[in-house]
Amino acid sequence: MLVDFRVKNCLSYKDETLFSMVAGSRIRKLKDSHTIQLDAFRLVKSAFIFGPNGSGKSNLFTAIKVLRTLLFNFENLNNVKQLRLPYQPFKLGGQQEQPTEFMISLLLDGILYDYEVQYNATQVLYESLTKTTKSTKEQLFSRQWDGAEYSYETAQHTALELTKYTRNNTAFLSVLNVFNDPDATKIFDWFLHKILFLDEANRLSSHPLIRKLEEEAFKREVIKLLKIADFSIQDVTARRVERREKNTIGYEFDSPEVIQEVDIDLHYLSFDEAGAPIGTETINWTMDSKGTVRMLHLACVMVDAYNKGKTIFIDEFDTAFHVSICEFLMAIMNSKRNVCNQFVVTSHEIDLLDQPLRSDQIWFVNKSFKNESELYSLFDFADLQKKRGDISYAKRYLKGEFGATPVINEYLSDQYLGEVEVSEQ
Repeated sequence: MLVDFRVKNCLSYKDETLFSMVAGSRIRKLKDSHTIQLDAFRLVKSAFIFGPNGSGKSNLFTAIKVLRTLLFNFENLNNVKQLRLPYQPFKLGGQQEQPTEFMISLLLDGILYDYEVQYNATQVLYESLTKTTKSTKEQLFSRQWDGAEYSYETAQHTALELTKYTRNNTAFLSVLNVFNDPDATKIFDWFLHKILFLDEANRLSSHPLIRKLEEEAFKREVIKLLKIADFSIQDVTARRVERREKNTIGYEFDSPEVIQEVDIDLHYLSFDEAGAPIGTETINWTMDSKGTVRMLHLACVMVDAYNKGKTIFIDEFDTAFHVSICEFLMAIMNSKRNVCNQFVVTSHEIDLLDQPLRSDQIWFVNKSFKNESELYSLFDFADLQKKRGDISYAKRYLKGEFGATPVINEYLSDQYLGEVEVSEQ
């Protein structure tokens, strides 16, 4: 499970920024339902990130994807010498020559792993992995570039032998994984199987989860969620179809590449003029609403992830959803039914701030006048406990007490509106 994630000099995050799923030690509110106790750690089941458009909410998710790409690139390219590192520094403050830095803490099978890496456009500059159990803390390896060569320190002689396979532009952790190091394998398994990003870029028809709608038991659970959310869907029919990839060059011949996809029919009750049900009618999902398709996808994600210990990132959570649907999904995320999954969500829906949430589950992203993203938690506000508990977080947010709100330039706005009035005369 995700414990902490730190990022520096990546995308809109210039300075070191910490995102944490660790529960606040002094918060008793909703402790039994909204948090998970794992050995010495208590983690929140969900985190909700609010902020204006363009502030950097989505960039936090992208930064984790960049780290994943850095680790997996070693296996994906035949010519490692030509490997381009996924270097995307902050570009608006002279940081292009500075390294990107990541640190991620994962709790896997009762063991805490802290992995840190620093790199620039051409090579990895620093890397380390620490393993902490109930009784011991051990640095498994460290790797440092001094300007001329690398120095390594490893806990095991076999790991030291593998340094000769590690090029300047590859992560040593990736090499350990290729050679089946058990600790590296656990971390790579998390990146490969335990995290899921749900955003608008997903091509739903080719997503592996949608194919599971062909399984009757899986489909029944998905339909159950759809009915609770008042989508009135009685049944779902899934079938495999083949689609030829469109030729983007413009020639007349078809591309030989065939893509396996799933076509979905949604079955709704139909009624006569008196309101009596007379059967069902079928609507292909391509003809249904954006909200219905998004809810279908999210329902598949939640059913598939049940009790699997996944960390699920949902960008633009409220897109195409009524606030009541968002509240229902939040209730699932934070319920006792959810015993080991984590959800990290971005949203613009301010009303969600007044849902049953702990202050350590609420985060804000603000963009400074220098276009730098600043991430902070509601838990960090020292005077929070001094306020009356019945005062709305949403109202306080809109008043600007927590920052992270868009600032409309009134002067330019009045000028623009005045120009419109003049042009209409």
